[in-house]
Amino acid sequence: MSVLEKKDITLAEVKRILEAKEENLDPLQRRVLDYVSKFSKLEYDNSIKMVEELTQDNMLEKSVAVQIVNCLPSTLEELRVFLGRQKIISEEDLNKIMKIVAKYAPK
Repeated sequence: MSVLEKKDITLAEVKRILEAKEENLDPLQRRVLDYVSKFSKLEYDNSIKMVEELTQDNMLEKSVAVQIVNCLPSTLEELRVFLGRQKIISEEDLNKIMKIVAKYAPK
């Protein structure tokens, strides 16, 4: 197997890709599907929309936005863990990010 393309995708995207090929999965891919089925917190459409909102106007890099979507931090302290290597982000932008997370997070 060789790598054709490398890009950051959410767990929901991984789940959708693997489910589409479920009949032809090798054992490792089946374990990955099991993992993403258990730990994916959003549906595919919502994960895509959330990444788009978080990367809009260059607020966040896509790789960071994907990690935020995958983990859905619930506090500013949790959010800051993902932003350690990012440029300095204003309190206003942090609150904006948290509002986006709250908008998509399951209730």
